[in-house]
Amino acid sequence: MLTKNRIKYLRSLALKKYRDRYKEYMVEGEKIVRELIKMQYPLVRQLIASEQWLQENYTGTVPASENICIANDNELAKISSLKTPGKAIAVLGMPEHVIDRNNVVNGLSLVLDTIQDPGNLGNIIRIADWFGIRNVFCSGECADCYNPKVVQATMGSILRVGIHYVDLKDLLEDYSSIPGFAIYGAFLKGKPVYGENLAKKAFVVLGNESRGISKRYLPYIKSRLFIPQYGSKSGYAESLNVAAAAAIICSEFRRR
Repeated sequence: MLTKNRIKYLRSLALKKYRDRYKEYMVEGEKIVRELIKMQYPLVRQLIASEQWLQENYTGTVPASENICIANDNELAKISSLKTPGKAIAVLGMPEHVIDRNNVVNGLSLVLDTIQDPGNLGNIIRIADWFGIRNVFCSGECADCYNPKVVQATMGSILRVGIHYVDLKDLLEDYSSIPGFAIYGAFLKGKPVYGENLAKKAFVVLGNESRGISKRYLPYIKSRLFIPQYGSKSGYAESLNVAAAAAIICSEFRRR
């Protein structure tokens, strides 16, 4: 049963200060909650769903446990951040992602400078997952990856990608000295990505939606990648959405 205090607590997780305090966040959507059950995700703290949904989706008899709570539509609506609440919500503990330096040095990672739109951040995490990129590094000014809008946009990819909030200057300075490791940046002017010699061991830096990559990071970027525009020169879009640019660039890296 959902008590008033529990509902109040769950609603508080919509705010970053409470997510940070309790180290928990919510995921919504029947598909992602089914995935959590199927994969037996270890950080599930509580499952809240309608009785019918649990009967249809939870393996075996629903146990009488404080970790599984049957809720009616009204209760689900009270704790949901969606305009149209689903039938299942899960409360997850925040993972402690440890940076595996060897893994980072030998693969491709995304580095995000002040990506502030939750939808963009969520889509970039989903893109990273699609292209097998295990690490996404975020500046402290990026949107919170556990924001409900970000979590929703990842469509479950937040469960599989390591998201690290770090000092980007320290990160780039550290990895720029590693032989054979490349640091690329996405710019409106640069070398066309389709013709550039792309390294398999690299960072790809993506900048803020309106300002691009901060000047303080430019000394560490050895190659400026540019996605050519093929549309009419009159009335064409000024730039690509940062998530769309991430998808194109990641695709080109993996195509090689």
